[in-house]
Amino acid sequence: MLRALVIVPNSRTKQIGDLLSIAKAEIRKREHIGKNLPILALEYVSRLGVFIAIYEVQKPRVLRHEVTMANNE
Repeated sequence: MLRALVIVPNSRTKQIGDLLSIAKAEIRKREHIGKNLPILALEYVSRLGVFIAIYEVQKPRVLRHEVTMANNE
């Protein structure tokens, strides 16, 4: 499954290496993994002034929220 991460550059992100480091760190946090996933593409969208990092995960992330209902009978 392909996923995307939007990176808004600032004054400290002057080189591609800076952007890749930010993307890798954010992907690790987002996916809750300890290793770097490969970044398949890093594209600049000039109309918006942002970079888009495309990466792939093997299985979809499942968010588990436990729902409990009170039984007032």
